[in-house]
Amino acid sequence: MGSDSARGDADATWTVSDLAQATGLSQRVLRHWEGLGLVTPARTAAGHRRYGPSEITRLYQALALRQAGLRLAQIKTLLDGRDPQSAATTLRAHLAELDADLHRRGLLRDRLAAALGALDHADADHDQLDRAPVDDAELLMKVIETMTMFDQYVHGYRAAENTRLHDQADTLSELLHSDTGFPAGSAVLEVGCGVGAQTLTVAERSPGARLTALDLSAESLASARKRADDAGLTDIAFAQADVYTLPRADGPLAAGMFDHIFVCFLLEHLPRPVEALRRLRAMLKPGGTITVIEGDHGLICFHPDSPAARDAIACQVALQRNAGGDALLGRRLHPLLTEGGFRDVSVSPRMVYVDGSDPGRADRFIRKTFTAMIEGIREPAVAGGLTTAEHFDAGIRALLRTAEPDGVFCYTFFKATAGA
Repeated sequence: MGSDSARGDADATWTVSDLAQATGLSQRVLRHWEGLGLVTPARTAAGHRRYGPSEITRLYQALALRQAGLRLAQIKTLLDGRDPQSAATTLRAHLAELDADLHRRGLLRDRLAAALGALDHADADHDQLDRAPVDDAELLMKVIETMTMFDQYVHGYRAAENTRLHDQADTLSELLHSDTGFPAGSAVLEVGCGVGAQTLTVAERSPGARLTALDLSAESLASARKRADDAGLTDIAFAQADVYTLPRADGPLAAGMFDHIFVCFLLEHLPRPVEALRRLRAMLKPGGTITVIEGDHGLICFHPDSPAARDAIACQVALQRNAGGDALLGRRLHPLLTEGGFRDVSVSPRMVYVDGSDPGRADRFIRKTFTAMIEGIREPAVAGGLTTAEHFDAGIRALLRTAEPDGVFCYTFFKATAGA
């Protein structure tokens, strides 16, 4: 540094050019930091900046915090130390920002990986069928378009899908929830509540329990909250949160706050279900439990059989895979929960069987639940080149045919419970 620094005594001072050379920061940056109050050099009689030992220490502290990724305003708050709680508050806020940024990057990574997988599948299909190669840019645009459409379908943003989700919940209530119920006074967390299709059932079967329902979508939460209010269930707490950002550092969504967690038709849409389960396990108190319900589109049989109907179902499986999910996840609940750190995992298959002996059940499940779900992905399936409109429509007609008096339809769900 300058000649004054060689003395090494308490009165040693340095110029702005000395600091710029020592820290690698430009004089312009140092003056900017001075303007923000990060460093405050003394002034000589001639008005020149002189930095003493305390300013040098503060500057190196600021550099260290800057390398940790904090914003300059946060650094100033920490260094000033006016509020005894400022350090924890600032660091906690910064950690939340980093978590949110990591989540955004994770979503981007998953979306890019899914898009690449869709392109690879499309290229392989064209090779097998000996078709002319398709322009990758055109394929990529189709993938992006179908992902966006499928996201809208999955989360119930469209009115028809919103209605179908509620119809499904009503139709399957006894099959899936006959043994669902949580004790009065217990804290229950429903994750991925969507439009509230399952929330009311859980609340009604758990009188006295304190239910908190989470979802990533503000639109879905608004729908869920309205449905709960209309049913007179005004004591359900709703919160917007992403499972990959749980648990929070503090507050009602901190670690170890819940006795029970309920998850229904969520894991099948997540790119990293094991990570999600590990995060949820951290939300439970010691001795807490988790209940998970998922379907499996690979375990379906029907009469009369139809290749077109199976192709329509395969379109839904492909779209969900392209979006980073797994429509065949139900069969994997036991290994997923085990890998997620849960113990005493117990899985029970829940089979929906419908035949001509119960026309009302055939209407509710075959027409209004399952076929309505498959019909909902017609637009992205056709736009993505997975099928033609004519072939897809033939598949829908074949599925509806199974609801006739001589038809049969069978689908398997899986319900798992486990302890933390």
